Amino acid sequence: MRTTRVAVLVSAAVIGLTGLTACGGDDEKSNAKTDAKALADEAVNLLKQVDDFKMVGSGESDGSKMEMDVCVHKGADLKGTMKMDGSPVEMIKVGKDLYMKADAAFWAKSMGGEGGPVEGMDAMSKLMAGKYMKTPADSDGDNFGDPSDFFDGSTDGVTKGDVVKIDGKKLIPLSKKDKEGATTTLFVPEKGKPYPVLIKKDDDKTELKLSRGKDKCEPAVPPADQIVDADALSKLGES
Repeated sequence: MRTTRVAVLVSAAVIGLTGLTACGGDDEKSNAKTDAKALADEAVNLLKQVDDFKMVGSGESDGSKMEMDVCVHKGADLKGTMKMDGSPVEMIKVGKDLYMKADAAFWAKSMGGEGGPVEGMDAMSKLMAGKYMKTPADSDGDNFGDPSDFFDGSTDGVTKGDVVKIDGKKLIPLSKKDKEGATTTLFVPEKGKPYPVLIKKDDDKTELKLSRGKDKCEPAVPPADQIVDADALSKLGES
């Protein structure tokens, strides 16, 4: 199944660019001369210390258009919505588990691949009606286990670009290429504390903006009678 691939936008993961950062003043230190790795480490650590923040953006996955609007708590748990080609998906991540609730169209596309309907799809749809599918948050290599990890667990190899201006704000791009050759770029303010304000990933056209949320983010595990384990779906598909 490709169900956890809907989470790929988060691992890329960010706003009006005033969201997490204070307005830069003349007395704030410049980040332009800070070593790339040191600046990236500071940016990631700062984000992990924020109680709650919002991630809003879009991208692509396996040719499907993706849109996301989630809140992240303590740099780890999250809740919110994602759309894949217009099909809404409710997402909740608590600890090491991801819970997703969606309509039949979403499940048909996620489980059916590109070869048309899958045997047992009707049974799966009935099983999933009004339910959350439970799956490991970091399965399929999506790295969804840590929404604030933008560099695959290591800032080694991060490079720093020249200062750019986006929406009137001076930002420093920090980029890293992964093993598949895709480049993720994290933008931080040129002055002041380097809170991440924008994430771009070139392979799936991801662009995510980050801001401090107005409401408290409190992800919680759904009621047990509303949860279907991914293993149960797999067994149905094999029967």
